[in-house]
Amino acid sequence: QLGTLRSAADGDFESVKAVYEGFMRVYRSPLPTIAAVNGPAVGAGLNLALACDVRLAGHSARFDTRFAQLRIHPGGGHGWLLSRAVGQQRATLACLFGEEWDAQAAFEAGLVAAVYPDEELRAAAVALGRRLDHQDGEFVRRLTATLRRAPVTSEHAEALSWEANEQRWSTTQPAFLAGVQAIEDRIARRS
Repeated sequence: QLGTLRSAADGDFESVKAVYEGFMRVYRSPLPTIAAVNGPAVGAGLNLALACDVRLAGHSARFDTRFAQLRIHPGGGHGWLLSRAVGQQRATLACLFGEEWDAQAAFEAGLVAAVYPDEELRAAAVALGRRLDHQDGEFVRRLTATLRRAPVTSEHAEALSWEANEQRWSTTQPAFLAGVQAIEDRIARRS
């Protein structure tokens, strides 16, 4: 990454934009994404983790924006992504004051959802993803879009309208009808 930044200092900012595009492809994925961080996530590496919907950390994970140390303004939407993840105050501490987080501090800040022993991290991330195996792909994509949209929707009425449309769609799906039937069957068996 330092080579890319040196190129930018020499006037080649396109290479920096190419790095941004790499993690923005993850951010724009219609599917939910999970980051499993088991080492340093620094600068653009932290951006890659921030581009994911859920972040899990191994005990060896370290999170460092590094921008202040390099005297470079954050890029690639870093401030926006980090502020959404941990709030404006903690993002300021990280970006401007150079605060770094180990795995536990990242968990306490809300940057990661859970911390695991390094040797269990990959299995935990796979197990989390597998929890969607029984879900219809279109349902997962639609709900992922709704969850991503929620923090940037400024009006409750707009969110309510969006969710009502998506819920209307879901009530017409065979999976919903099968789920209702399964619940009704369980209730009938208990009676």
